[in-house]
Amino acid sequence: MMYGSVWPVVAAAIAASLIGYAWYHPRVFGTLWMRLQNVSPEMVERAARRRHLHTALGLAANLIVASVLRILLTGVGITITPDAARVGFLLWLGFAAPIMLGSVLWGHRPFSLYLINAGYWLAALIVMAVILVL
Repeated sequence: MMYGSVWPVVAAAIAASLIGYAWYHPRVFGTLWMRLQNVSPEMVERAARRRHLHTALGLAANLIVASVLRILLTGVGITITPDAARVGFLLWLGFAAPIMLGSVLWGHRPFSLYLINAGYWLAALIVMAVILVL
């Protein structure tokens, strides 16, 4: 089954990565996220050596999500932006949000950490879905 050009998938993955950079920036939710995760500035500095690897792996993960999302959107015949946004929301509601909630509940993490991470995935899934039907 052919799905057309690969560029919408690449664009969706890059968009999700850029949303992540903005979402977890210290001026947005990054500082709070670090505190809730018990991540120190020293830990961030040590991890900076692998920043390129982390970026590449994050982009690869987003490429997988965008590819599967495209298959789903194509399979159900979604071609307009409002319907794509609705699918992104429903995937978040039915899969991402409940799965992530379990890690907070059973990992004894603060609920605000769940809200930050789940909020990112809500935004990312909706934006990716919309890009894939443009």
